[in-house]
Amino acid sequence: MLCYLNYKRVKKPLEVKDPWVEVGFGRGDFIVKLAKEHPEKTLIGFEISHLSVEKLLKRVKREGLKNVLCSRIDAYWGFYLLFRDGSVERVFMNYPDPWFKKRHHRRRLTTPERLYVFAKKLKTGGEIKIRSDEKAFLDFTLESAEQLGCFAYELERLSVSEPLTKYEQKWLSMGRELYQLTLKKVKEPPFVEHPQIKEVEQLFPVKVKKGPVEQLENRTEKLADKVYLKTFKLWRGKEGYLLEALLSEEGYLQKFLISIRDKGEEFVVDVSPFSEVLKTENLQRAVERVARLIEG
Repeated sequence: MLCYLNYKRVKKPLEVKDPWVEVGFGRGDFIVKLAKEHPEKTLIGFEISHLSVEKLLKRVKREGLKNVLCSRIDAYWGFYLLFRDGSVERVFMNYPDPWFKKRHHRRRLTTPERLYVFAKKLKTGGEIKIRSDEKAFLDFTLESAEQLGCFAYELERLSVSEPLTKYEQKWLSMGRELYQLTLKKVKEPPFVEHPQIKEVEQLFPVKVKKGPVEQLENRTEKLADKVYLKTFKLWRGKEGYLLEALLSEEGYLQKFLISIRDKGEEFVVDVSPFSEVLKTENLQRAVERVARLIEG
């Protein structure tokens, strides 16, 4: 298996035995160190920074590591899409963004909804280890964990001998307190409402009678609750048109092109073959909405 996991193409769920997962691997220091110390384990990293992914891929190749996989996707969706329930052995979250302002707390990595999905994918007896220098963030995390009622926990201070990255060394030298919170799954959590998307096997083109297309530019269409389609520029080509689009479903974003092919008296509306997309029910809805807008 290649180091980079293209979550839009890889077979899901992943057939990886008891993986260890790092959420937001940054420079890659931590995941590389774990991979070297535990060659018997498969390490999987999620990171949304393209630059961080490229750096890790080069480092893994340079150092000849065979047990590291990574994907450029938000960790919540990475867990939701790629892992089977009860399959992950250990999760590491090193200094996640604490989102200090109260109105931003819903973006925190450890809201009850996100923590629920992490817990579902975790094996019974598996652990989530969170390092942070923000005690308020860890208190928030404990409140979320208590709502789920499926974890035993331990909160401890990190000693000078324990840091694993140069940033931890720096912070400790500055006198900052560093903490590690361990959440151990002891039972299954009760169901919590959480963002979900549904994949489909195939997307189908939609045929419509020819109509005006200029009105397709710069629109925002609500397709369903928490599902929005935004369109941007429209280009004309030899065989029809291309429409730039952005689909947001439950916070999951996909940017792609919609092709509008001229077939005589009809247009055929479809996702452009040049767009790499995750095939979802709402992506099909987006194609159908554009077709309906052409029909007027």
